[in-house]
Amino acid sequence: MAPTTTVAVPLLLNHMFGERRLHKCEANVWAFNAPSLALHRKLGFTEEGRLRDHEFLAGRHHDVVLFGMTAPEFAARHPFPSEI
Repeated sequence: MAPTTTVAVPLLLNHMFGERRLHKCEANVWAFNAPSLALHRKLGFTEEGRLRDHEFLAGRHHDVVLFGMTAPEFAARHPFPSEI
């Protein structure tokens, strides 16, 4: 995963939860995308499910992994700038 991604995604989440006051972020990741799976887990997303053979790409069906994170879960791992 590009270093800019590991910086940009937490900034986006901080905006979503801190500025926009959204309660939950959901992400759908192809099961074969190991770097993206690792990033979501590292950031604290919880795997909430798997859609088997859900997407058709390059001649075959692929699983999609469902992730979620709530604002309190994000705040516990990544304090908002005003709380630092």
